[in-house]
Amino acid sequence: MTGNEKIAAVKALVENDAKATDALVMVYLSQAQSDIMLELYRAYGSVPEGAMMPEMYDNLQCDLAARKFLRRGAQAESAHNENGVNRTYASTDDAELLKKVMPYAKVVGTT
Repeated sequence: MTGNEKIAAVKALVENDAKATDALVMVYLSQAQSDIMLELYRAYGSVPEGAMMPEMYDNLQCDLAARKFLRRGAQAESAHNENGVNRTYASTDDAELLKKVMPYAKVVGTT
């Protein structure tokens, strides 16, 4: 999926919110990619230089970016009430989506 396709996907997921500019969506896509990469390489402690996100996680990246966009301004809130509008979030982090990432493993020792 190209960068433009990812932007279009995120905009569709947030129902073409007028505040979803290409630049802002790219920020959230970048954050989502970083989260996925950290999960992929968690056994290593850091992401290796030049590592690329596998294409199989493109849709997950878009889902994470859309979720982050929709939660902007409400980070770490489990519930929010404003002007008679009540929002309750099932989770304040993205752990349940990141469970879909299969981390790479490494050899810990030899015999």
